[in-house]
Amino acid sequence: MKYKIAIIGTGYMAKKHCEMLKNCNEIILDTIVSTKNSQNISKQMKQKYGFLKTTSNFDSILEDDNIDIAIVCSPDSIHASQTSKLLKAGKHVLCEKPLARTKKDFTIIKNELRKNKKILQVGMNCRFREQYSKPKKISKDGKLGELKILHANYAVNMVDSIKKCEKPWWSIYPTNIFPILHGGGIHCIDLLRWNGGKIKKVFAKSTSVILKKELKSDTILATFEFGNGVIGDCFISGSVFRPNLFQMDYSFTNGSIIDNTKIFKVKNHLPVFAGDIKIEQRKIDLRLQLENMLQSIKKDISPMNSFKESFENFKIISAIEDSIMKDKIINTD
Repeated sequence: MKYKIAIIGTGYMAKKHCEMLKNCNEIILDTIVSTKNSQNISKQMKQKYGFLKTTSNFDSILEDDNIDIAIVCSPDSIHASQTSKLLKAGKHVLCEKPLARTKKDFTIIKNELRKNKKILQVGMNCRFREQYSKPKKISKDGKLGELKILHANYAVNMVDSIKKCEKPWWSIYPTNIFPILHGGGIHCIDLLRWNGGKIKKVFAKSTSVILKKELKSDTILATFEFGNGVIGDCFISGSVFRPNLFQMDYSFTNGSIIDNTKIFKVKNHLPVFAGDIKIEQRKIDLRLQLENMLQSIKKDISPMNSFKESFENFKIISAIEDSIMKDKIINTD
């Protein structure tokens, strides 16, 4: 069986998905859905990637029984509404992060999933990148001992992009949220949870280097206590003036993994370099993510980045926001 796919959006991530999809034997590139202002871009994409048609009418996708899967790459502010409508229309959905930014929206999506029993995959592609999946595998095999500490740095300078209003929807967000967490820092939160398990307590502080007006706070430091005794922290910033960085460090009882790729073992109570983790990435992360979704559809099982995983990320982000505003430790149970 071949699945007919609609892409919702014409921006950077929509094009990344198109590049990945164009040589996939299991799918048919059916429709690109654009805004009226981006119709010319959608026509260019149709020609480049081989889609059958384009439209600026989102509702036409809902009514099209030929569409099996919709990939949502629209602005963050409409992910939740589009996803819930697509599920209600009987489509499988791959939605780019964030799936939603309020508990109300998560509840609406959850209800549609229960009613329509379709597969929902959330675009948290880092789980499919070897620089993050291989350290997790090493952690799980126990050769470095018991995991004790997790540390993550996520620094992506967005100042110029935001000041030029290259993505106007960055300024559209619900009251009392910190958009840097939902739009970028969520990768840190997801990987920390993926490796450390359930987070029990959160304490966080925030500041702004330059984007206070646009993002409320552009820099956040959060610490975590996991249910299994692991402790962790993450530094998230959209404006520090340094090279972009997404780094994970893992500390074990018998060694460590630094910067996702460098293994150190203990000798005479000192760290000794034991080699690099070989990163090959023969299939790109978006292809692996799609393959995981297609297998989930065929077997009627939850994908790796399921609604449940997305909601757990949201709960931790909400706890971080709560901690910042109340200046206290937040229990997540």
